[in-house]
Amino acid sequence: MSHVRIRCTGLIVENNSVLLVEYDDNGIHYNLPGGGLEPGETILEGVAREVLEETTAQVDVGPLALIYEFPPHKQSGNYNVNEKHGLHLIFECTIKNNSIPRLPQNPDPHQSGVKWVPLEELDSILLIPNINKQIKEYIKNQRNIELIEDYSLDRLRLEKK
Repeated sequence: MSHVRIRCTGLIVENNSVLLVEYDDNGIHYNLPGGGLEPGETILEGVAREVLEETTAQVDVGPLALIYEFPPHKQSGNYNVNEKHGLHLIFECTIKNNSIPRLPQNPDPHQSGVKWVPLEELDSILLIPNINKQIKEYIKNQRNIELIEDYSLDRLRLEKK
């Protein structure tokens, strides 16, 4: 069991708005849709599943946009130091035709909505983690990070000596 939890996350931007999951847990805050990778699934499968579970939207998962690390012993806020070390892999996603994001029938505890938040309003909401600046910078510059999946590589032919 790894000491770092991998979180598969979708960044969905349409019409200058970001799709966020709203939580009401001692006040309203927002997260990008995402969650933990399950055994036996690839990261891209995990992103698509998590976005579907939290927003009911089917997505095409695109390139890796941002990586966020949360080591509990080095942090920007008053987070619980007993939280697990986390690595969020944030992928640019596009919603498939005829798929409409909405609150699922059985949402996560405290999940109160699925909202399109205009980019210019990102600074006025509580987004956790606080990556509004990085999201806006990414959308402006669109610099992607390539995810190399092993199955897509040319097959290795190791010669025995």
